[in-house]
Parts: sequence; structure tokens; C-alpha cells
Amino acid sequence: MKVKVTVITLLVTLWVTGITFAGVLNWLPTDITPIGDDTVRVYGLHYTVTPGTTYNVDFKFNETTLKFEPILPASVVTINEAKVATADAQRGGRLYDTWWKVNGQAKPMGNYPGYPTIGQQSGAATYRCKECHGWDYKGKDGAYSSGSHFTGIKGVYEARNLNAAHIFTLIAAHELSLSEQDIWDLTRFIREGLVEMDKYIIFTGMQRKATTGDATSGKAVYENTGPSGGQCSMCHGTDGKAILFHEGTEALGDVASDNPWETLHKLRNGQPGTGMPSAVKNGLSIDDQINILAYGQTLPMLGH
Repeated sequence: MKVKVTVITLLVTLWVTGITFAGVLNWLPTDITPIGDDTVRVYGLHYTVTPGTTYNVDFKFNETTLKFEPILPASVVTINEAKVATADAQRGGRLYDTWWKVNGQAKPMGNYPGYPTIGQQSGAATYRCKECHGWDYKGKDGAYSSGSHFTGIKGVYEARNLNAAHIFTLIAAHELSLSEQDIWDLTRFIREGLVEMDKYIIFTGMQRKATTGDATSGKAVYENTGPSGGQCSMCHGTDGKAILFHEGTEALGDVASDNPWETLHKLRNGQPGTGMPSAVKNGLSIDDQINILAYGQTLPMLGH
């Protein structure tokens, strides 16, 4: 029997070991996903007696009773979902970029065990979230749909619609050297920190990689070193050459033109392992951010 999640009505009573059942179960915030031919997993089940805590529970279809019945207590996972409220989405964005430069863990050695064999990268790069899911968060359906970074793995953009317990569980399953706080920061980043980059960066055609921003407005924000400005020129210089990348072969103009998705991600969240400010934390609007990106694409390039 194949589970049809869209027509499942879970009319069961959940008894969690160690908890006196005296409250109300709230199914509305849950996500329900098949994990087998006759089993579903419920993520983020709320119970009024334990506010802030949710439960992941597996239910197996009983072909005798024709009901889904909870697999207790073995399948119950407790999630302290209240922690998402105090998580740092922009730190999560930097973890998504290069997590070991943010949390102080050792740089990974070898290839990530889950890295696809069709992938062309190797070493620590294979442990980066962005390496499979993309700077535009769309994985195989985005800028990494072909080329040396293609892995065939989907992105995380649609995951923003999942509940926090579900996202937390999916990240934890990757078994990276991440603390609980790291996972919550990543969870909040996925829920709240993603942008639809196709709205701002042209994806196909002759104008591919061009932005919809206004470079003139972007120049003003880029060079504004006050609290309402981008403060970009303080470190990158007015010409974008004060900090060079890739062993001195690229300036900001190169990166903004060659990989606008990466540039926007770092502009919004900061550069791991540095003091680069987050445009989001500094209160810059998405229009300001796109305008800065547009101006960055007008800066002189070293690599061309």
C-alpha cells in the first residue's frame, strides 16, 4: 500500500512516555511526510502541556484497523522549537556558506560521505551547504543546474515552507560538526533568510547574471560609511580592489559580475571568518542590496 499523504486524516491519540496526557494536540502546524510504503512521519506536533516543545512521531498504517497508529515510544523525538525564536538567521547564512569558519570546528578532511559521485568537487568544499544547494538556494534547478558544481541535489528554497522541527531534523541528519545552536541558526536562515534571487538576478539569456538594480543608487549606498549606508567602501575601497579574492586574482567587480548569487548571499549575511557586516542586520532594504550588487558589477575587474 502506498501512502497518499494528501488524503491522510490522522485520528489517533498520542501518548508520549513520561508525559501526563491532559492537554490538546495541535496538528495544524505539522508537516506529514512518507518515510515508507505504509509509514508517515509527523514533524512538529504541538502539545499544549509542553509549550515551546514539539514532537516528531512516526505512524504506521494498520491494515486490520485501517488506521495510522503511532510507533511509541521508539519513534518519538522531542524538539525544543522555542529556540528558533532566538536563533540568528544571518549567522545561519554564514554557516550555510562555510560552517567551520563560523563555529570554530576543524576544517573537514576528505569528501563528505553524502556528496554525490557525479559531483566534480573534492575535499572540504564538499561539506559546504552551498556546494549542493547553491548560492541561489535552488540546487539542481538553479545556477548549479550544470557545470562543475552540479550535483543533482535539489535546493533549500522550498524548504522555507516547512515547520522549524522538520528543517531542524533534516539539517541534523547530515551529521556535520554543528552544535544545536548552529542547527537552529541554519533553521531560521532557511525559514526567514532566503530570497527569491530570480527576481533580482537574470537567470538565462544574453543578460544572464545582470541584476535588476540601479547602479547609481547602489554607488551612493556602497560609499555611505554611516549607519544607514552599506559601509562597503571602508574595506573594499571605492574601486573594489582593496580586498582581493582567489589568491589575488579577483576583485569585488569580478565576483559581483561572475557570481552575483554568491555576492548577494555574502552581502546579506557577511563573510565567514571576517568582520564583514550583514546588510540585513544593518537594516538595508532588499532594494538597497540589489542596487549595491548592480554597482558592484560596474567596478573594475582584474580577471578579465
